Amino acid sequence: MLTILILSSALTFLQTSGLQTSAREPLLLGTSIPATTNSTSHQQIQCIMQQKQQAYQLLSMPWRRAKQEVKMGRIDGYFTAMPTDDMQNYAQLSAPLFLENWYWFWHQRHAGPRSQTKIRYGAILGSHQADWFNAKNYKLELEVGDIAQLVQLLAIGRIDVILADLDDFNHAIQRLKLQPEHYRQAFLQYVPLGVYFSAARLEQQPDFMPQFNAGVHLCASAPFALAETEQQLIVAQLLDAGSELARDRLLINAVQQQNRLQLPLADILQRDTLWQQQLPNDLSNAVLHSAAAERLRNWQANNQPLITEVILMDNRGANVAVSDITTDYWQGDETPFLGIFNQQHDYFIDVVEYDQSSQRFQVKLSLPLSDNSGQHIGALSIGIDVERALTRD
Repeated sequence: MLTILILSSALTFLQTSGLQTSAREPLLLGTSIPATTNSTSHQQIQCIMQQKQQAYQLLSMPWRRAKQEVKMGRIDGYFTAMPTDDMQNYAQLSAPLFLENWYWFWHQRHAGPRSQTKIRYGAILGSHQADWFNAKNYKLELEVGDIAQLVQLLAIGRIDVILADLDDFNHAIQRLKLQPEHYRQAFLQYVPLGVYFSAARLEQQPDFMPQFNAGVHLCASAPFALAETEQQLIVAQLLDAGSELARDRLLINAVQQQNRLQLPLADILQRDTLWQQQLPNDLSNAVLHSAAAERLRNWQANNQPLITEVILMDNRGANVAVSDITTDYWQGDETPFLGIFNQQHDYFIDVVEYDQSSQRFQVKLSLPLSDNSGQHIGALSIGIDVERALTRD
């Protein structure tokens, strides 16, 4: 997971991307990470800009100053940035370059963030967490230079509670050779980190943001997977109920009926094209309004607000029934199907997805459907609001 970006001092560093293929004026982007470092964020920005043939320059500055520079129209954007209300009228946030996984951490001798007594909070100076504390009117006891110092202060009892990315905290614990069992944790939220581009620049280039966001997916680093402890929480809450749904005779009959059609892949792909080009249509209506689809919706309603969608697939990954309309008819080339169908395990949990329009994070729990002999005949994909699941008491 991305190390939290601690933004450095004044505007001292300037780098040109070196792209000569674009006649556009170079973008001016504020950041804290020197381009000489082996930074994943820099690599992603460079990859995206090369895809777009867009020249850019990097300006090193504290990110709070970068926000002001964008507001005043002096630079075109800054990264990495988390969503903040004060930027809404000045800039637009891109699709996430990274997701951070924020947890509360405290030593076992303390009651944690729900303590009824005064809590001494600590943060890294200039970090996104420090900004979050300030925005929420939390008083910070101490601000320090890096995560190691912060964890050391927590260990000796100088502060009571910190807010940090899960991977960053675990790495610090290992480096400091502390005992992880002495610490408690509680999930707070995921935080998408992207690039804020100024409204003025986007007005000049209306097609820029869609193209940049497309480049984010092409240049993405490793996908964001749930930690093992988080997967266990998902399984504990939903595996039994999901497995019972996968054994529902109505759903099994619907899958077997569609499997008997033995549609060639070419026909399935033709249906997929029609599905994407024109909604609603006869095919989508049949998949959305069948008895099996009604069963999926009833099950989803009984498991609200955790469940975001339920998809029933045949042995080729084509939709048999859905609780709500999907973007594709054929799921057979996607991990929720490939990760479970004809595989040896009992379930599969996909990586975290971020829906920018709803600002919601989702994971998909996939389960096989089997016939009486135990042979896989289809699959069930259950969309889960992962933040609700991880904060559920």
